Amino acid sequence: MLDTIADVSTASRQACMTVLTGPRSAVDEYADLEIGLHRRDAVTWTVELRFFLPRTDFETQLDVSGPLLAHIDPRELDAIDDEEEYGLTLGSGLFGHGLGAAFQTAVATSQSQGVRLRVRLVMGSGAAALHGLRWETLRNPTDRSRLLTNENVLFSRYLSSQDWRPVGVRPRGDLRALAVVAGPSDLDSIDAGRPLAPVRVDEELARAREGLSSLLLTTLPGSAAPTAATLLDRVHRGVDVLYLVCHGYVARDEPVLLLVDEDGHAAPLLASELISQLRDLPRLPRLVFLASCQSAGAGADRRSEDAGVLAALGPRLAEAGVPAVVAMQGNITMATSAAFTKAFFDSLDADGLVDRATAVARAAVRDRPDWWVPALFMRLKSGRLWYQPGTTPGGERFDKWPSLVTDFKVGMCTPVIGPGITDTLLGTRQEMAREWAQSYRFPMAPHNRESLPEVAQYLSVNQNRSYPRLQLASDLRRTLMERYRDDLPADLPREDASLEDLIAGAWSARHRREEVDPFSVLAQLSAPVYITTVYTRLLARALTDAGRRPEVELCRWHEDADWPESVFDREPGYRPTPERPLIYHLHGTFDEPQSLVLTEDDYFDFLSSVTRNQDVVPKVVRRRLSDSALMFVGFRLDQWDFRALYRNLMRSEGGRRHIEYTHVAVQNDPEEDDATIDAGRARQYLESYFRNADVSLYWGSTEHFFRELNDASGRGEPAYKPSVRRLELAGRSRDSRDKRQLVTTSPGHHRVFLCHSSGDKEQVRDLYHRLTQDGVPCWFDEEDLLPGQDWEREITKALADCRYVLACLSNASLTKAGYVQKELKRALDLADEQPEGSIFLIPVRLETCEVPDRLKRLQWADLFLPGAYERLLKSLERG
Repeated sequence: MLDTIADVSTASRQACMTVLTGPRSAVDEYADLEIGLHRRDAVTWTVELRFFLPRTDFETQLDVSGPLLAHIDPRELDAIDDEEEYGLTLGSGLFGHGLGAAFQTAVATSQSQGVRLRVRLVMGSGAAALHGLRWETLRNPTDRSRLLTNENVLFSRYLSSQDWRPVGVRPRGDLRALAVVAGPSDLDSIDAGRPLAPVRVDEELARAREGLSSLLLTTLPGSAAPTAATLLDRVHRGVDVLYLVCHGYVARDEPVLLLVDEDGHAAPLLASELISQLRDLPRLPRLVFLASCQSAGAGADRRSEDAGVLAALGPRLAEAGVPAVVAMQGNITMATSAAFTKAFFDSLDADGLVDRATAVARAAVRDRPDWWVPALFMRLKSGRLWYQPGTTPGGERFDKWPSLVTDFKVGMCTPVIGPGITDTLLGTRQEMAREWAQSYRFPMAPHNRESLPEVAQYLSVNQNRSYPRLQLASDLRRTLMERYRDDLPADLPREDASLEDLIAGAWSARHRREEVDPFSVLAQLSAPVYITTVYTRLLARALTDAGRRPEVELCRWHEDADWPESVFDREPGYRPTPERPLIYHLHGTFDEPQSLVLTEDDYFDFLSSVTRNQDVVPKVVRRRLSDSALMFVGFRLDQWDFRALYRNLMRSEGGRRHIEYTHVAVQNDPEEDDATIDAGRARQYLESYFRNADVSLYWGSTEHFFRELNDASGRGEPAYKPSVRRLELAGRSRDSRDKRQLVTTSPGHHRVFLCHSSGDKEQVRDLYHRLTQDGVPCWFDEEDLLPGQDWEREITKALADCRYVLACLSNASLTKAGYVQKELKRALDLADEQPEGSIFLIPVRLETCEVPDRLKRLQWADLFLPGAYERLLKSLERG
């Protein structure tokens, strides 16, 4: 037994050496060791082991015999203060009765395969007493060495959840962070069982900004006070990383967070109340980082004194559905906390792996006595928080852009458009299905509750056949009125307006502010035929805005409907062209309710109809499906309704000619769907499935795909050019809370260009973060310039596209020759072209300095003076 543990330690140290001297890359693969602990009696725990190597479809046996048991007495461990003795006692209890040999086998096998080991400790439902143990201190009882302080063994406390909301990874560029620092002014009024030191709010915010500098960050205090209501409101709007600093204490065995009220006074919040509120949110943070407040001591020895109270939130947050929680399980010095936090977020920014970031950060503080305090609670099996759209996990970029763009230019690519293209506008079909399932007590398994056809089928039986269509229209009207009421045209009758008109009004308002609008990108493509399963007619509107004359045709998949006149009957000689394209709605439209394919029965009837009688689909459409490149976008490729449609399309007449073209399908990464059991194998499965049909997969969201397609098509200007009428509608503010959103602009345009000298980078970076957290989009070189881009060309283009230019002035910038002077000259020339009386170029002094003669006619803002920043925001709102 002791020799086995020694082998474990040796293997672990060798692994550590390999990692610290080898390359760090997102392409690293991991073996998975899951250690499950289940209560047998007060001190005895049954151990279950599962071990998987990468690129295998089966569990790898660890060659252990007999039942595995661990002897761990939480009360005995609670009485041990010394970290080393604690880790040795825990190691002796865990590695007895054969577990040490199994662990050594897993480490050695991983090393022999050239991969790292991901260790997940899974607590069974009866093992709640083990949550509070300091598992990170685990030591080898033979040579007293630490086992979990290197990057080669990634350790997390893995917790399952009954929450079925998707909370997987997100695209890298979309991550938003919220830093909350609560420093009540009346701490003496709180009976926490110990003195509470004042929270150093400015220092804590500075630490948060440093750690979260790569994300779009909002801070509380900052835009508002750190009250419970404001925290939940910000999370409700959408936050991926929540960084929380506040005092914690225990009252009646219940953890309490100490936030503030609107007056800055202490406002206790029960942990159970916070968890209850979070459960009701439509979207949870991906990562919650529970930092500790500075309290006792001085200088580098300052430390917290909450004794790990906030760490009790870790398991509860994970069970509520939060995928990853980092918490301090004991008192920690500020030096350790600062070093750990910086290393953690630096690593997370590099590859998005939460457990790897924890291992890297723990290694960075391994020489400090409180290195073990940060703990990771996680339910992300891959450990990944974000991914790079258009890139496989191995790092390969999607390389089919040249052939795809060429096929469109010669009119030989046919878009096949799914309902996901309207998700950002109307909400997802999965969200609608979940709402219906809850409201109508859908009785089937939880994983079926996100399938709209299945839930709609239940409603059609439970109520009547037409009920799902009526309910869909009613719910969408309600959603549109709630989301876009103040953005809709003033002359649009709200209650009597058709659903299509409401959707069109919301689309005009929303996509006036979007960087790239999918419908408008599609309208710019030279395609004679568009095939869609989207229920709205937005594509026809976008094509009309682009100066084309589309014809809309419905698939007449059943005989009971009163179908409108067909263009092929009205004009027998009609042939689609790029100037007069055909939009073929396979699954119907909202303004023809009986045409909708919505329930499972509808899908079966639709497939039966188009299979039994090929003339149901016009010949020109069948020809495009069989003899052109196909671009599938807006579908969930793993769903049965798409797969049935796809198989029918790919087996159509002339299918052999498919191999002559580049076919593309857009697929969200399986890690984005928390219902996916094994994201890696799911990805391999989808790649194999579509590779057999010569379909190349783009891994990423619909929005990112259209953004890259727009760029690949060579259009330097925004794909969406709204009419004057739409500009009027989009200019209206939703309400007083969103007033600052007026400074946003049409897609492709950054609203504010930050003209500055490299010597002022730090101050301008702070200005950039303040503006973005207040809803002002900016063009900032270190954020917006990408590797490989022609930086001079991109800066010139951004200057021309921006609505405002902030000329950041300092003594250094005014005396230094270089490109900043060229930027300033170009901005002055552009200012001369603006309408008289408009605000375009705003001088911003970062310090006391002389203002250049050509700028003296303009009122400048002195950011070093009180109130100047607020006056600057007013200029951006009024300009």
